[in-house]
Amino acid sequence: MTYQYLSYPLDVNDPGFPSEPTLSLETCTSTDKGDVYNSSKIHLFNHFGSHFDAPRHFNPNGVTITELPLSQFIYEKPLLLDIPKQSGQMIEPEDLQPHLAAIQQADLLLIRTGFEQLRKENPSEYAHNGGAVSIQCAEFLIKNAANLKAIGFDFISLASPAHPDHGVKAHQVMLGMYSSNFICIIEDLMLSEVKAEQLKKVFALPLRVKGVDSSQVTVLAEIQ
Repeated sequence: MTYQYLSYPLDVNDPGFPSEPTLSLETCTSTDKGDVYNSSKIHLFNHFGSHFDAPRHFNPNGVTITELPLSQFIYEKPLLLDIPKQSGQMIEPEDLQPHLAAIQQADLLLIRTGFEQLRKENPSEYAHNGGAVSIQCAEFLIKNAANLKAIGFDFISLASPAHPDHGVKAHQVMLGMYSSNFICIIEDLMLSEVKAEQLKKVFALPLRVKGVDSSQVTVLAEIQ
């Protein structure tokens, strides 16, 4: 077995969701300035970079990131689907319907659209007009994929500024506001180098901060 990162290292130069904070670093001590050790303050918006949306993000009655059980972050049956999309296009139920039997057996659904390349070449377009998941698609998964613990993808958010009418409701549906079950969301992932047939397990290791809805996550794939 080998292991591969599916999450990005946090970088102050990376794109964030439009109008939201991102990341800044503040030097506290520096050996270059005569101090005996190096240290920094990290000012981090909890929905920047590769991160994990727990139910409390959009569901006032949902659990927070530290209230989820450990099993919610370990995936024994991950499924990676290639669903190519262009700027501004959404994931729709018809994109998933042909794969429904496989999705119903999976505990993690990863969707690769190709937006990762846009993140590198045109970060502004990636942030403002990237992919999204429609309300209907969120409802389709909640209704038909009872085994799914999480969905992850290679675009910046389940929502997109290009489709504001879908962003809030799709999050609410996915995170259990209207039903007894929920599917967590892993946003802004690095999926271009993964081979679906070699994907064995996935581990999503969150930054465990009490009192916040969601947090950054380190995602590791176990490769056969």
